[in-house]
Amino acid sequence: MTNGNTRALHPNLQAVLQVMEGLQGVLGSRYEVILHDLSHVENSIVAIFGNVTGRRIGAPATNFLLECLRKYGDDAPDSVNYRTNLPDGRVLRSSTMFIRDNAGMIIGSLCINQDMTDFALAGKLMQELNLFAPSGEGAHSRERFARDISEVTESMVKDEIDAFSRPVAYMQREDKLEFVRRLEEKGIFDVRGAVEYVAECLSVTNFTIYNYLKEIRGGKR
Repeated sequence: MTNGNTRALHPNLQAVLQVMEGLQGVLGSRYEVILHDLSHVENSIVAIFGNVTGRRIGAPATNFLLECLRKYGDDAPDSVNYRTNLPDGRVLRSSTMFIRDNAGMIIGSLCINQDMTDFALAGKLMQELNLFAPSGEGAHSRERFARDISEVTESMVKDEIDAFSRPVAYMQREDKLEFVRRLEEKGIFDVRGAVEYVAECLSVTNFTIYNYLKEIRGGKR
């Protein structure tokens, strides 16, 4: 159980916080219940009950949360019972539910992670407990449970480099512009320090990245 947050929380987040320990107690030791204050994505976790992903208070929002906020804004839908995988091979069933203020703006999220590894290994005998959302909007097997926001930034950039059609060394201006556009769509530039990191990876200046973003956000592409 971890609940050492000293940040002043919105009343709606505070209301959710009051029931989290009881919820995790009902669910059991295979579950982790996490509260994110999304006004601070760099250290959004303000409460954790249970321990599945090994994170602590002050850990950042995941890449999945950042991408949802960028893609949908305050209309981001909840995602329930989707599959994720930890680096050590464990299989999780995860749910992300957004919390809004009285005006309908997203202020946080309640996330529940269940370690499904033993159930998955049990096979057909545990089939009912091993159901995940189908591939598509609810499937986020590449969601990162990082302990520091820099890990989220680095993993998102690495994924795009790996998926891009040519190595960084062979990228022309149009390639780099497209690369930055993909990262912009994932919300990476909402994170402090992301511009500098992407500039370093592309071997360009910070000023060049800002120019790319200005062009992308201005609708010239």
